[in-house]
This record gives sequence, structure tokens and C-alpha cells, in this order.
Amino acid sequence: MNHSTHRRIRLLQATCLKSGREGGYSVTELVIVISIMGVMASLTVGSFNQFLDGSKDALAAERKEMLNQAVHRFAQQNYELQFDASSGSLADEMVILRTLQYRDPNVNRATVGSPFVDPRYNPISSSDTSLHRLRWTGKMFELLSPGTSGSGILINFEGTDFTTAFVFPPNFQTAGR
Repeated sequence: MNHSTHRRIRLLQATCLKSGREGGYSVTELVIVISIMGVMASLTVGSFNQFLDGSKDALAAERKEMLNQAVHRFAQQNYELQFDASSGSLADEMVILRTLQYRDPNVNRATVGSPFVDPRYNPISSSDTSLHRLRWTGKMFELLSPGTSGSGILINFEGTDFTTAFVFPPNFQTAGR
């Protein structure tokens, strides 16, 4: 072993021996760190819930806009969807949605731009006032926020409302006209 390596080892040993205590943390230090982490976690969870509610509102507004744009594109290619809303009935929303999803299998009769809404979008209806819903007003969809009474298409935030494409019966009739 050369002399410089031997001296470096002795210096390291001397440095380790100078501290009178062994490495590690005391119980007091651990309690302080854990309590600080608890306070920080409680602040983070509170603000996270606010961000989550805001993102749900934004996604619900986006879904409403998606359907209303589809209604507008449908009207440009076909005719204006004026379908009187029946109060309390959820059939209106589903008839309008299926009309926007329909594409005639006969290529010669298919409307340009159809389907206007993804046929895999298969929402369910709900009248639960604690959830976001979309209701047909007769000309467009409106958003029912939590706390608002009424029934409509349930907005699912988990994405499970996009499944296999809806299969239209051979004698399907679109809404309106």
C-alpha cells in the first residue's frame, strides 16, 4: 500500500471517531419531521379537492360544448334539430344523441360529416342532483350542475361511458323532420 492511501484511511478513521455519537436521528427529530409532513399533507389535500372540483366543471362544460357543436354541424348538413323537450323524460336526450351518432350504412345516402358524435359514447341518464348532467332544451344541451334539479345525460368522469359502438336497428329514424 502506498503512503498517501494509508494516510487517507487514517484521516477518515479519525474523522469518524471525533463525533461522540453514532449516526441516526433522535426520536424528537423524527416527531418534528413527521408533524411537519402531516401539516403539509393536510394543506395539499384541501387544495387538491378544489382543483378536482374545478376540473370536473371544466370537463362537464367541454362535454356540453362537444354535443352542442355536433348539433350545430348536424344542422348545417341536414336540418335544424328542433325537438321539443319533454319535462322529466330522458328519452329526448338519447334520441338527439343517437341522431348525432347515426351514419346511414348506404354510402349514397350517408350525410357528409356524419357521425357527428362518436358512436362509442354510450352515457346513461340520471336525475341525481349531486351529479353533473346534460339536458336537452329543445335546441341545445344545457349543463345541470350539482345542486340543480332535473334529469339528463350523466357525465361520467371515469371515461366508462365510452364503450363499444352503438348498433343502430335497420329501421332507425333520426329525430326531427
